[in-house]
Amino acid sequence: MAADGTRKPAQGLRWAIDTAATPGRWGDLWGDTHFANSLAAALRRLGQHVTIDRRDTRDRPDRARDDVVLVLRGLAIDAPKPGPVRLLWVISHPDEVTADEARRYDAVFAASPAWASERGREWGVPIAPLLQCTDVELCHPGRAGDPDGGGVLFIGNARRGAHRPIVDWAAAVTEVDIVGTGWEHTEHAGRLLATSVPNAEVGARYAGAGVVLNDHWADMRKAGFVSNRLFDAVACGARVLSDPIDGAGELFGGSVVTCGSADEVRTALSAEPDAVWPDRTNRLAVAERVRAEHSFDRRAATLLERALAVRAAGIGPPSARPVRRWWKAARELLRR
Repeated sequence: MAADGTRKPAQGLRWAIDTAATPGRWGDLWGDTHFANSLAAALRRLGQHVTIDRRDTRDRPDRARDDVVLVLRGLAIDAPKPGPVRLLWVISHPDEVTADEARRYDAVFAASPAWASERGREWGVPIAPLLQCTDVELCHPGRAGDPDGGGVLFIGNARRGAHRPIVDWAAAVTEVDIVGTGWEHTEHAGRLLATSVPNAEVGARYAGAGVVLNDHWADMRKAGFVSNRLFDAVACGARVLSDPIDGAGELFGGSVVTCGSADEVRTALSAEPDAVWPDRTNRLAVAERVRAEHSFDRRAATLLERALAVRAAGIGPPSARPVRRWWKAARELLRR
C-alpha cells in the first residue's frame, strides 16, 4: 500500500483478454465486450497493460509477448496456446464448459459458487468462485436525474424462438419500456424505446427507472450464475424485479425481488413500490455495499493476484505437470 492508503500498482504484465465477440459493430454491442472493456480499465488502474482480443484478433503477431491470457468464457473460445499464464473465468453458458477445457488453464474461476464447487469436485480441477460485478464509474445512484421517477424498464434483446417471461408477465400488468433488438416483431413492439443504448448510458437508465426487470438464461439460473444486470441495477439504487436465482437475497437484500410466476409479478407490480422494495435510503445503502464489494476493481485485483502467484510458482496447466504436484500447488494458491 502507498502512504496515502491506496493500492500501489503491481508489476506491469502484458494481458490479453479473450472474448467470443464478433468483429465490427455487432461485436461492439455484445455484453462480453462491455464486460471486457470495464475489466481492462480496472487492470490498467493496477498498472497492467491490456489488449482485448475478439475472434478475429487472437492471432495478432505480438500475441506471443503477452504474459497472461484471460478467457472470458461465454460462448465457446479455443484455449490459448501454451506459454503465458492462462486464466479462465466462466461468466455464462456453463453447460458448454467441459472438464477437458478447464484442465487447459493454470487457474479457473466461475461466476457461481455452487457451480465452481460441484464441477471442481466432479472434474478434479480447483475452480474458485468469482462473481460478476459492476462498473462503479458507470453505475451509481448519482446517474439519476429523477430517482425512481421512471416506469418499468427492461434492457435486453428478444430471444429468437423463446419468450422472456418476466417481460410478458410485467407487460400484462403495466406498461414496460423496452430497449433491445428483436422486439419489433413481437407483441411488445409498441413499447420499444430503442434497439440499443450506449453502455455508458445504461446506468443512468437504471438509476432513473421505477422498476428494472431482469432475467437469466435457463442454464445460468439453474447453475446459480447471477447476471451482470443485477449488479449494475442494484449499484444504481434501483428496484429490481427478477426471475428466481440462488444467492440474490444474500447479495442484494430486498433491492431485488424475485418472482417465478405471472401471479407473483402481478402482486409485486400492483402494490405500492415501498410495500414491496426497501425505501430509497435502504436501497442506497445496498448500492454502496455492492459497489464496494463487487466492482471490476475488486475482480481485477483478484485476477492479478492469482496471475502473479502462478508466475511465482512456475506452474503450468495440469497437462504439463504430474497430477499430484499440480494438486498441491493449486491448493496452496486457493488458500492465499
